Amino acid sequence: MKGSYVLLIQLPEDQNITTGKLNVTYFPRGYYAYVGSAMRGFKSRLDRHLKSDKKPHWHIDYFLEKASISEIILCETKNRIECAIAQALSCQFDSIPGFGSSDCKCRSHLFFATDKMKLTIMVTLSSLSMHPRLA
Repeated sequence: MKGSYVLLIQLPEDQNITTGKLNVTYFPRGYYAYVGSAMRGFKSRLDRHLKSDKKPHWHIDYFLEKASISEIILCETKNRIECAIAQALSCQFDSIPGFGSSDCKCRSHLFFATDKMKLTIMVTLSSLSMHPRLA
């Protein structure tokens, strides 16, 4: 199975986190949603995100050193849809500019809220005919 996914993440306290070339970024305590793609398969990509002892490579790797994944939403597809998901979520939530979007034209692929985000994300993805499901 392959496609795009949304990591639902919780950051327990305010943090200044160095995220690669973004330098030091302030992240408030709260809930986050990270949009990514796994076009070679969900298993290997998600296993990497869930692994705690990895060498940081992507922005999300640095962030996950301080935060924890609570749930994962999958959108199985043969097409790259992560930017469409990111654009839809940008209308619903605040974003962290430049995060996870260095290889596209999106403002961000990381979104923030003070309350849990799962229901809003599931409804948004369903409205885009993406058939989301929990991993």
